[in-house]
Amino acid sequence: MAMVPAVETMPAIRAVAAARAAFGFALAFRTEKMLRLMVRDAPPTGSLFTFARTVGVRDLVFGLGALVAARGETPSPELTRWVKAWIASDIGDVIGGATASKHMSRGGTLTAVAAPLPFIAAGVWTLRRLSKP
Repeated sequence: MAMVPAVETMPAIRAVAAARAAFGFALAFRTEKMLRLMVRDAPPTGSLFTFARTVGVRDLVFGLGALVAARGETPSPELTRWVKAWIASDIGDVIGGATASKHMSRGGTLTAVAAPLPFIAAGVWTLRRLSKP
């Protein structure tokens, strides 16, 4: 049985952080286009637009912060703090989306709850890689 080669930890973590920063950039600076792709049952105007742009800026900052903290060849405590902060924020997004369900359609609720899940998974994966000796 062939062994799957191990993923190099720091380059993979940098890729995850860069993906988060890229998503944040797109949401912050291409807000209307992103909203049309993500939220099909609401027009991208007013408070939804502002909220999405704010989330985009937050994701951009988390991604860039983690990327800068991952610049060395060995994990730093700052990187762990950035990743823990992004996971906590995304878990808060899931809870917020779930508790706001009375204000949204079923599809909107599912989108709000599901959107942060890939970032949570990437963050947990990153923390697990950082904790390995």
